Amino acid sequence: MKKWFNLLLGYAVIQVTGAYPERFLNLCAQNRRGFWRLKWPDAHTVQVRVHLSDLEELKELAGRCGCTLEVLSRRGGVAQAQRLSKRWGFVLGLGLCLAAVSILSQFVLVVEVVGNETVPSAVILTQLERLGVRPGVYAPSIAQREVVNEALISLPELSFMAINLYGTRVVVQVEEADPQPELLDQSTPADIVATADGIIEDIQTSAGQAQFVDGDIVAKGEVLISGTIPLYQQNPEKPYAGDLVVHATGTVTARTWRTLEERLPLTVPTKVYEEDTHTGYRLGILGLELDFFEKSSIFPEGYDKITNTEFLELGGYTWPVWWQTTTYRGYTVQEQQVDPQQGEALLKEWLQQRLEQLLEVGDGEILHQDFVTRVEGDTLVVSMVAECREQIGRTVERPGTTGHVEPETQSGEES
Repeated sequence: MKKWFNLLLGYAVIQVTGAYPERFLNLCAQNRRGFWRLKWPDAHTVQVRVHLSDLEELKELAGRCGCTLEVLSRRGGVAQAQRLSKRWGFVLGLGLCLAAVSILSQFVLVVEVVGNETVPSAVILTQLERLGVRPGVYAPSIAQREVVNEALISLPELSFMAINLYGTRVVVQVEEADPQPELLDQSTPADIVATADGIIEDIQTSAGQAQFVDGDIVAKGEVLISGTIPLYQQNPEKPYAGDLVVHATGTVTARTWRTLEERLPLTVPTKVYEEDTHTGYRLGILGLELDFFEKSSIFPEGYDKITNTEFLELGGYTWPVWWQTTTYRGYTVQEQQVDPQQGEALLKEWLQQRLEQLLEVGDGEILHQDFVTRVEGDTLVVSMVAECREQIGRTVERPGTTGHVEPETQSGEES
C-alpha cells in the first residue's frame, strides 16, 4: 500500500556525494525526512529515493554536511503531471475527453426489456419510445413513475413494469398479466350447429338436447345440440309443460370430407435481373443518420431494393449504432413457363397448408387424402379430397333469454 501511495504522490531518485555522505542520512533522520531504497555505489556516494516535496530541504541538508545532491530522475503521478503541464495540447485534449465521457455517461445508449415471454419486446420498446425512453435521451429527464403508469395503461398485457438505470443502460423489468378466463354467457340462448357435412362419431352434451346420435349423417348448418329442451309432466290432460331455453354447450366429433382446389398459371411473369447495381451506405448513431449515397437514393420502377442493417454488438448488448447497406438492382419482366412438376408440388403444399389451418379451428386430424391434377387451358389445377376427424360443433346465439318458457294457450281454449 505504501508503495502505491509513494507512486501517486511522486518521488525522486537522488545521489549524494561527499567525504561523509552518512552525515546526510543522519540529518534526514533528525529532521524526520523519509528515504528508502538505500544504495552505496562507492564509499563516498549514496543513492536513495525521497518524496518530491522534500527536495528543496534535502538540498539544504546536503550543503550543511559538505555534500552535493544530484537528482537522477523524477517518477510518479506528480512528476508526470509536471511534465504534461508543458504540453497544453495534450492536457486540453485530455480535459475534453474527460468532459465528453462525463457528459455522455448521462445519456441512454441501450434500452433492454427483460421478463417478457408472450408480449414481443418490440411492442414494449415502441411504447416506451413514444413516452420518451429511447437511446439518446438524457437519463435524468426520464420520469420513471409517469412512464410506467402510462405504459401499463397502454399495454394491458403487462401487470408490472420497473425502469432501472445503470449508467448508460436502461433495463425495463416487466411481468405479464395472467390471461383472463373466457366467461360463458349463460343468459343468451344458443345452439350448437354443424360447420361441415359429416358422420357423427361422438356427441357429448353439457347443456341442451342432442338432436343426433353416433353414426348419424349431418349436413352443414344443421342444429346438433339444441338450446331448447321440451318439458313434460305426469298430467294426462296437459303433459306438455313448455320449454327450458339454455345456452347449449357440448362437443361433436365427426368424420368429414374436405374438398379443396388451387390454381396456378403455367405462364407467369418473372424478374430477370441485370448485372449493374447501385449500392449506398448509411450510418446511424443515437438516432442521427448519415447518408453516403453517391447518387440519389430514389430510383424509378424496375429496381429491387435490398437493405441489410447491422447493429453494433458489444459486451452482450445491442448498441444504438448501425451500418446499413442498400443495394438497388435493375430488372426486366419476362414471361416464363412454369415447370408442371414444380407447380404441382407447390399447389399440393398450398392445399396441405389450407387444410391444416381449417383443422386447427376444429382440433382435427387427417385420416386420408388424395390429389387430382389436371390442366385447364394454360392453368394447372390441383384438387384434394381429404378424409378427416374433427370437431364440427359451433356455437350460434339466437335472440331471447334463457329460462322457462310457458306453453302457448291453444286457440279456442277458455281462459
